[in-house]
Amino acid sequence: MEACERSDPIGGRICSRLCSVKHPILLIIVAGIVIRLVLMSASMVYDLDYWAVVIRNIESGEGLYDAEGYYYTPVWGYILGFIAACQSMLLELGEVAVRVLEAFPVEIIPETYYTATAPSIAFIYSVKIPLMIFDLILAYLVMVLAKDYTGDSKKAVLAFAFTFLFPVLMLSSGVIGMPDTIAAVFTILTIVLLRKDMPFLAGASFSLAVLTKFFPVFMIFVFVAYLIAKNRGNPRRGVSQVSMAVAGALLATLIVFAPQIIEGNIEQCFQFIFDRTSTVTGGTMFDSIVSILRIVAYAVVLVLSIYLAMRVVRCKPEALDKSLMKTCLIIAALCLVYPPTTQYMVLIVPFLAFWLTCGDSRYLLSWKIMAIGSIVYVFASNALTIMPLAVWTDLISIDTVVAVFDWFNTTLVGSVSIRSLQFIAGGIVQCIGVVSVFYIMYGDRLRGMRGSAVERTGL
Repeated sequence: MEACERSDPIGGRICSRLCSVKHPILLIIVAGIVIRLVLMSASMVYDLDYWAVVIRNIESGEGLYDAEGYYYTPVWGYILGFIAACQSMLLELGEVAVRVLEAFPVEIIPETYYTATAPSIAFIYSVKIPLMIFDLILAYLVMVLAKDYTGDSKKAVLAFAFTFLFPVLMLSSGVIGMPDTIAAVFTILTIVLLRKDMPFLAGASFSLAVLTKFFPVFMIFVFVAYLIAKNRGNPRRGVSQVSMAVAGALLATLIVFAPQIIEGNIEQCFQFIFDRTSTVTGGTMFDSIVSILRIVAYAVVLVLSIYLAMRVVRCKPEALDKSLMKTCLIIAALCLVYPPTTQYMVLIVPFLAFWLTCGDSRYLLSWKIMAIGSIVYVFASNALTIMPLAVWTDLISIDTVVAVFDWFNTTLVGSVSIRSLQFIAGGIVQCIGVVSVFYIMYGDRLRGMRGSAVERTGL
């Protein structure tokens, strides 16, 4: 705590005030839930309509892939199926979504993912509340890691707060409604299980993380390196633990894909990944450049992940856990430099929250920048986020929503609008937040190297 106060007085004051509350965890949970419940009324209607299509497919007996609409691996689809079952048993939602005639023009705006379909408020909450529960689980796991790593309950509480109240996490689950928080939960659970010598369950958890969202796959080399380094004095045990982890991952993968293997649509399960790693043949030159850059970025992250894993293998036992968490933060940041999209950035949330409370509070700067960037980025669709409120309640009129959106979509220069400027600005700020992680981590070393060079040259 003293180190936190020395390096960042603001962070120290937050910690002191928070820990002076009689029940800080309860306060954080209540605050986080209230904020999320308010945010949930605003939505990226495109994504929520997408999940409504998936649920309609499931309820009609089409499954995940027999009808058009779902291109992810099955994990999130199974969760949507569970949500659909709960809706059928516990809720009478009635009509799930409607088409809004006044909003039809938004669907022809190029290079955007807008829709004139407005999901019902009840449906929106039924999808987002489970994601909020995963947010809570993620914050709890980060708190467990922080307590185990430092032995300091106050820092553990602070880690919980910086995770659960991180705007990136709240906006991804509360507004966008994407399952990235589930992938983050299973990624952190993998680390918890590895540290507790449960490699089989860790492998299964890692498989679920990767099959929910692809980004955690780049941590596989680091996790294997951790098991090898942890058992450096007993190589046979190290090989055994790696084998058990692989067995757990294979079993979990088989269970996840078993229904799809039986139905013969295993190829569709990976369409989302193929779409993200293939070049566009029928699109514009911009689409082709974006696709090529994505492949190059993933290739660079892969090479750097292997290099970082080799460093973990050589790490001393007393610094191994620290090296694991630091390396995972680096890999998460590398994955998010391009593209810096808010829901993708959820993967960095637990590692950043852990390090700014247990390692170096200067990372609070990165936390703040990412928080600002995510708010600007997510609300770049401005009035469309409250279209469900206009359609399903009397709080605001549809004409007002469309008028506000039209103003934000006003062209300034060429094809550039206020909306697109906000979108670009949000992406840039988020990217700066990710890059700031590297600056904080390596800035002192680079300045030291530059100082040494100046001394040698006499400049």
